[in-house]
Amino acid sequence: MSWDRWILERGDELQVELFFGLLLVLAALEVFWPRRAGRQERRVRWPANLLLTLLNFLVLSVMPVTLIGAALFAERTDLGLLHRVAAPFAVVALVTLLARAFISFSSHWLMHKVPWFWRVHRVHHLDTELDVTTTVRFHPLEFVLQALPAIPVVLLLGLDPAVLMLYELLDVAVTLWTHSNLRLPAKLDRVLRRLVVTPDLHRIHHSSWQPETDSNFGAVFPVWDLVFGTYREVPRDGHEHMRLGLDEVRGPAAHHPLWLLTSVARRDLAPPAPAAPQSSVEPTQARGEVRP
Repeated sequence: MSWDRWILERGDELQVELFFGLLLVLAALEVFWPRRAGRQERRVRWPANLLLTLLNFLVLSVMPVTLIGAALFAERTDLGLLHRVAAPFAVVALVTLLARAFISFSSHWLMHKVPWFWRVHRVHHLDTELDVTTTVRFHPLEFVLQALPAIPVVLLLGLDPAVLMLYELLDVAVTLWTHSNLRLPAKLDRVLRRLVVTPDLHRIHHSSWQPETDSNFGAVFPVWDLVFGTYREVPRDGHEHMRLGLDEVRGPAAHHPLWLLTSVARRDLAPPAPAAPQSSVEPTQARGEVRP
């Protein structure tokens, strides 16, 4: 059996095995080599993170259309640019990887810039610390929203399904690693971060300071952040002291599963201000939505 047929047949199982295997390994390693010391509030954070992870696995298992399915359809019907040109496999593979990385980068950027999309995506950013359990702490709607612009791109370009599956496996491994609270030698990090997203690079994206939250959108490769100027190497307050999460909601409220799932209906997450004492002074204007 050729490698492409093998990876397509085994890809879904490999993603699940790789995810849960690495989840356990990285969670154990975080205990011994943490990047950020201090309270991680695991008893508060982990139940919500793990429950959302399992919920998202269920949602993904019943999605009727996937990027791999779209690529297989394009291959069968000879649809898309790469099926119409006589390009060497190396070119097809490179274009597929770069295009898939761009899909991830651009859809992530849209999640931050389109107000209603941000309501869905902020569930991920409401985690007040960052560790391996944050990886799939998403609202289930996010996977649907990300697929909507991605599938037409896959069909238009005719991306290679086997290379796409390879990217998905890389995505599982790299995103688990980049969300982990693990310390990487500084010299090694400086070399790797120009080729692949590292934990220190992605942690900046989870900063509560908006200029840092709106940076480093790449999931596996930082190439498109470098191209579009959204690449940020160093956090303003340093990794040990930077504030993670969103300032609108912190504490137990940010980790209540039902509240997180229904939070998409809320435009402004800021808790209500205490009632002001009666006076002749005009009340100040209410705070608006923090995001776009």
